[in-house]
Amino acid sequence: MIPLPGMFATVRSRLGVVAAVSPWDSRDGSGRTHLVHIEYKDDFEPSHEKLVWELEPHAVCQHPNRLPDPTHPAMPSLDFDAVLRAARWNATMPYLDPDGDGPLGRLPVCSPLHGAVKVEDFQLVPLYKALAMPRVALLLADDVGLGKTVESGLILSELINRRRISRILVLTPASLRSQWQEEMEEKFSLRFEVVDRDSTQKLRKEVGIDANPWRVHDRVIASYHYLKQPEILELFRSASRTPEGSARLPWDLVVVDECHNAMPSAFGDDSDLCRAIREVLPLCEHRLFLSATPHNGRTRSFTGLLEMLDPVRFTRTNELTPAAKERVRQVMVRRLKRTIDDSSKVRRFCRRLPPKAVELSMQRQEASLFLAFEDFRKGVHAAVVREGRFRQLAGSFAVEMFGKRLISCTVAFADSWWRSRAAFAQDAAASDGDLQKARQASAEDVDSDAETEAREAVASHVVGAWLKNLDGAVDEEISSVDAALEALGLGREHSGTMTAVDPRLDQKFAASLGVIDERLRDAGEWRSDERLIIFTEFKTTLDYLLRRLRAHYGDDERFLSLFGGMQEDERRAVKDAFNDKTATVRVLVATDAASEGLNLQQTARYMLHFDCPWNPMRLEQRIGRLDRHGQGREVEVFHFTSSESADIRFLAKVIEKVDQVREDLGSCGEVFDAGLRRR
Repeated sequence: MIPLPGMFATVRSRLGVVAAVSPWDSRDGSGRTHLVHIEYKDDFEPSHEKLVWELEPHAVCQHPNRLPDPTHPAMPSLDFDAVLRAARWNATMPYLDPDGDGPLGRLPVCSPLHGAVKVEDFQLVPLYKALAMPRVALLLADDVGLGKTVESGLILSELINRRRISRILVLTPASLRSQWQEEMEEKFSLRFEVVDRDSTQKLRKEVGIDANPWRVHDRVIASYHYLKQPEILELFRSASRTPEGSARLPWDLVVVDECHNAMPSAFGDDSDLCRAIREVLPLCEHRLFLSATPHNGRTRSFTGLLEMLDPVRFTRTNELTPAAKERVRQVMVRRLKRTIDDSSKVRRFCRRLPPKAVELSMQRQEASLFLAFEDFRKGVHAAVVREGRFRQLAGSFAVEMFGKRLISCTVAFADSWWRSRAAFAQDAAASDGDLQKARQASAEDVDSDAETEAREAVASHVVGAWLKNLDGAVDEEISSVDAALEALGLGREHSGTMTAVDPRLDQKFAASLGVIDERLRDAGEWRSDERLIIFTEFKTTLDYLLRRLRAHYGDDERFLSLFGGMQEDERRAVKDAFNDKTATVRVLVATDAASEGLNLQQTARYMLHFDCPWNPMRLEQRIGRLDRHGQGREVEVFHFTSSESADIRFLAKVIEKVDQVREDLGSCGEVFDAGLRRR
């Protein structure tokens, strides 16, 4: 029998479904053969094949409407019951509402019944919304901690059961690859392969040097920072070329987790990551974007993200019309913990306390550094204010780079300052264009904190060389900053090794010890039921804090660190130790690489912003590690304020404003971004 699309077939001892049949007449007139595309229904690789039907021995196909053969003996009753139970469990519509009034009667689903997860009612809303779309284009923008990964798993499982999708591509930050793989397999029995350099090398050793992982595997999880590399992106393109005349795209569905990282720029050129994602999306039929912070305060960036999701409904614009807002509601699911609690009879989520400001009482030497830097800031501004917009932007970046490091800690500031001073003392000079290139490189989102620090170091050298263009206008201010650093014990001779040097005074570190002693210790002993996460933006600050905390308490096992660029097994070990109630760890010092996707609410409820993130979307991402589904206690967040530093005081006010706006409106990006620009 010649197979037809939709028939079941047994080929090579495997059960599959005929997806397509292409007849082929030989040139010599010897006959007709058929190229058959088989999609196998088991969990083995490959999951689909193209083969010549006439050349396959023992290939059997069965028409779906064929009646049983009455000459065969009857099936034993126990076997029949087993087949019946299996059919029920594999049915796409296992239960129907007999009245047809409820949601199951309108659109019955099976993925919540088959998954190893307790599904909340609000997590079914994205599933029904996706199933109602002929072509899925959905932005899951639920509040941090509501379970967007579970909602995605429900959608994937349901679409697979309905045979609407087969090939799936999941793009995430590198730190979340293993978590996605584990959750999909443990909760939904969906097996994915992680594609990276190590897995590709292993595949080529087993299969051959020309093996392409994007062609071999049908369910792939990969880091989008890995995929954006030119040679990897070209390998992806070569495996995803659509055959001429084919009506089917090579990938059925793409999931872009933390999609705000690939958001188009509101002005200037888009990032390499954004451009890479734009190349991938046209190769995928269905699109699923995930982000708790999809709006960065710039409407043009947000509409650009929506255009990537659904270019038919949206185009990149500077404002959203009422009609466009209605289209946004069609493709976006956005719920907050508070609104879900308000609509429910029981409280499902913990209460987040208002952020608590810890006052810093700086000593004279520290205050002198902040005052000296403020004079340097004013001097640079005065020198470039009449020099044209390009020179003003360059000056703004020079001041901003140092300011961010100073607000983080004096050690991070000194590291960048002395690198810049070394370049200032050399003969080389830098133009405004060189500084603009350094700004773009340092602003690009990368996986590794070590790479970020390396780019900051390069930017420091460029800033130092650029300062020569001011013709000595800020030489006096620069000397004042030099003297203030020397007074703190952070002199020029420590350039490049600041993580091994302690400043004579550090009120932020002293205040951090106060938070630890008050919340985590009792009568000099560590409490077993409390944990604290300290977030910082820079790896230099993390290294300094970790070293000083271990030295102060004389204990290395109580303190762990988490940063971008760690190996997967190291990262998993840190996460497991922090979530283990019997482990000795009490404090986790982390960069913003840990602010996405990690579940740390099992043991911790305290968080300290050692510095305020410059990216407005990072605040909610940080707090979302603790304030999420499954947190049983009130979450308390600490930050610093100071009367001696206008910058620290300003950012403390911004944090409080962000929290208030979040409580009132559920969105904080615009206020935060506008405040920083005014500052």
